[in-house]
Amino acid sequence: MNLLKALILLVIGAVLGYGISSTTKSHQNNSTLPAVISVETPSTLKKTVDLQEQATPLVQTQPQVINHKPAPLAIADNDEVLTQQYLDLRVEHQQLKDKYQKSKRKVSSLKYQLSEFDGSVATDEEMEKLAPEPFNLFLSAFRGKTRNDIYDFHQKEDDLDWGYNMQNNISDFVQTHYDGMNVDLISVICKQPYCEILVTEKQEDAWDNILKGLSVQTWWKFSSFSTSTKSNEDNELSIYAFFTQ
Repeated sequence: MNLLKALILLVIGAVLGYGISSTTKSHQNNSTLPAVISVETPSTLKKTVDLQEQATPLVQTQPQVINHKPAPLAIADNDEVLTQQYLDLRVEHQQLKDKYQKSKRKVSSLKYQLSEFDGSVATDEEMEKLAPEPFNLFLSAFRGKTRNDIYDFHQKEDDLDWGYNMQNNISDFVQTHYDGMNVDLISVICKQPYCEILVTEKQEDAWDNILKGLSVQTWWKFSSFSTSTKSNEDNELSIYAFFTQ
């Protein structure tokens, strides 16, 4: 019985010893194996890149739109052309305006000449009574429509509204003008739509300068006038002017 136990223990010991020996050898074999380092050759690298390209999803990009701005030189040239065209049109407009004004004055002159052929009911004596000397002689020299308008003008009653205001405007302007001291304002009578002015000019061009100033006033609405002049012994110019709206 003791012999059987000893035999069993011997077998168990042998088995355990063999197992332990195998485990130790296996561990020794693994620890003594040389380390393996992976080195990528060019071919390997190419394969790796190919694999990465295959693995990377393709991204679709939108086409880039490039806005090409017009050349600054072309814009400048275009502006110069437009500017020149504008200047040419202005010159042409002014030329047409001048022609129109010239034609308008010619038509007015022809109308006046035609009106002078009209007869008049007023005699020379009646006309001369309408103004003091030397202006009375101017009145008898007018003919046709102008003569009739002047005569009818003096037959009207005084205009205490429009006429009174216009008389004051004209008188104030003449007296305050820088050439006002170079003229003597004898008379100003206004009855819508006419005004009669009697003036003596003591210095040349003084009345013309005043008349130019009058023509640009906002309240001056006269479109035509008839005038007559005569110099005296003192080289003073007597002026009769009859204005019509």
